[in-house]
Amino acid sequence: MHTLWLNLRELWDVLIAALVLGAGVPAVFAFAVRWWANGETVDADGGVRRNHLALAGAFVCVVLIVVLVICGILFTAKAFIAHQFGIHLFGQS
Repeated sequence: MHTLWLNLRELWDVLIAALVLGAGVPAVFAFAVRWWANGETVDADGGVRRNHLALAGAFVCVVLIVVLVICGILFTAKAFIAHQFGIHLFGQS
């Protein structure tokens, strides 16, 4: 019975990680695209109005996505980096 609870707990951890990374990252990207589109609007007179709050939100989302992609690449290549360069990332021994 102990093994069943342990497996269910580990399955729960994997499910949460999959939801956060599998659905959360594309959702953040969707927010970035939406805010970027609302960042500049054209008036009836032809003047351009900028929404600095929307542009700042889009910038933050894009930076977050870039950081997550770089961390994902480094996590995938952590054994190679540890072997070739001696830099131990994410607890690689």
